[in-house]
Amino acid sequence: MPSSPVPARRLTADQRRAQILDSARELMRERGLDEVSVESAAEQAGVSPGLLFHYFGSQRGFRDAVVELVGRELLEYVAPDPRLSPSAQLRTGIERFTDFVARHPTLYQAVVRHGARGGPGRMATLHRTARATLGDWIAGAVAAAGAERTARVELAVAGWLAFMEEAVLGWLAGAALTHDDLVELCESTAYRVLESAVADPAHWPAVRTALDLPPHPGS
Repeated sequence: MPSSPVPARRLTADQRRAQILDSARELMRERGLDEVSVESAAEQAGVSPGLLFHYFGSQRGFRDAVVELVGRELLEYVAPDPRLSPSAQLRTGIERFTDFVARHPTLYQAVVRHGARGGPGRMATLHRTARATLGDWIAGAVAAAGAERTARVELAVAGWLAFMEEAVLGWLAGAALTHDDLVELCESTAYRVLESAVADPAHWPAVRTALDLPPHPGS
């Protein structure tokens, strides 16, 4: 006697929500965020538009959730490797950041452009949080290398992050730079900005040398 077919396993609410966001992210690889509607995302995910409204409340809530997912993936991708020296962490972080952008340009533009509009929305909050996290990594590394973590240093790091965002957006728009040129530009600019921000210029060479030192074993 033939066995009965095994019924398909029902997804939990969290699994269904993740499935919808993954489908929307795939759409955003080819379209801008404003072109990804609830209806198109529902069709891509194989669910009804009403289900998206059930999970996300509104089209804005849905788009916020998609960009939040992408932003968190970017932060995880560029997180520093504690086994590397601070300078190697910076170089690797820039390489991975620009690599992510090159592979997901529309996703990155959505995070930056929508987040940079400011205001209390989740996208703006995510954008500020991402910048603050990256800035904390860099300012912390400079302090560990022997430079005082002053407001001047923190503002300089924040300014450099804004510069890197705009440089990457310009590169995506067609600036005549190779990927390696872009990485070199961002890296060299970081050190120039940090050097100008250190309180005692005579102390910078020692700080710069310390940034090249690998971490102590067991630290």
